[in-house]
Amino acid sequence: MNELLRKEYEARMEKVRTEASKRGFHALLIWGLAPRRTGDLMYLTGHQPLLPGHPRRYGFRGRGYSVIILPVDQEPVLLCSTPFYEDDLYIKDIRYANDLPDEIGKIIRSMDLEKGDIGIVGMDVLAAALYMDLQKELYQAKFYPADDIVMNLRAAKSVYEIKKLKAGASIGDEVSELLHGYLKPGLTELQVYKFITEELTKRGVTGAFATCQSGIRSEKPYDLQPATDKIIEDGDMIHMEINGKLDGYMIDICRSTVAGKASERQKEILELVLTMLEKSIEAMKPGITAGSLEEITGKLALEHGFTGNHTMTYNGPGTYLGHAIGLGVDEPPVIAKCDKTILVPGMVITMEPGLYLTGDGGCRIEDEVLVTENGYEVLNKYTRRWWN
Repeated sequence: MNELLRKEYEARMEKVRTEASKRGFHALLIWGLAPRRTGDLMYLTGHQPLLPGHPRRYGFRGRGYSVIILPVDQEPVLLCSTPFYEDDLYIKDIRYANDLPDEIGKIIRSMDLEKGDIGIVGMDVLAAALYMDLQKELYQAKFYPADDIVMNLRAAKSVYEIKKLKAGASIGDEVSELLHGYLKPGLTELQVYKFITEELTKRGVTGAFATCQSGIRSEKPYDLQPATDKIIEDGDMIHMEINGKLDGYMIDICRSTVAGKASERQKEILELVLTMLEKSIEAMKPGITAGSLEEITGKLALEHGFTGNHTMTYNGPGTYLGHAIGLGVDEPPVIAKCDKTILVPGMVITMEPGLYLTGDGGCRIEDEVLVTENGYEVLNKYTRRWWN
């Protein structure tokens, strides 16, 4: 393993242990579930579980899960539900079992912790049936939710992580510039989708993903079909997501424009969304709450007569103004009025204001932004204004 990465894992593990110890836990059980709820395991050891499907059936209990058993004063164990896992992981004691609760019981008893206070990280994905199995296996132990321990540490990125995220943002910019030159009336949404994903993949991005919603389809923030065979027509509003992972860290930006010449009304919508993005980014700094940023964009939308077109908090169809990214695509804090998380240096947040259901098309513009000691740094450098 790369020495820099090994030290990174070592520092993360020590911070998690320290926080668990502060709370009086004897150990943590840190759960991950394939394919998407894997960030905590990746953060601590570089592992992603495989093959979800039947978490509890006959002799198989926990299929698709992996779990780190992390005592505060002993070596950790990574327990997998398949014999397939990465060759180079930070945790060296890796075990495989078909029945995870049974094996966890054995491991915890071997550590003399069967009567201990144990924090569970991953309560949001741990199946109720498996939790009941775990309680039965370790009936003398006491279990407590501890999801926030790892997630809070993950929120503020290290120098190593910021470097990875900046590299990914740079690739996003390269693809954006190419897409800007490629886009024109007459293409299908699927052609645009293919262009984005192929250009990302050429640059080493894994899990490349895109959306292209044009014309009437742009009126919705998201559609279950990321792209269709619809032909992009002159005057269609379009919004496009550019997503994927570089070395495990997310790329997540969005660009909007009009194919051909934009009408005055479309320009008004696009310019307002751009202003919403700029004003909310300008307000970013340590010490403010995540929710206060959505208040800025929501007020702008209402002031310009868009009373049901922005986020759900402002009677619109959008979910929220933005979210943090890292090893996961949608991490806390959520940039929504109800989120009281105080921003700290090292958070990397995607700000993505949008206006939808306008009758003239919908749009969203999104950049990745790093919270710094004194304010912010926008990681995406390529122009946001794609319309004439």
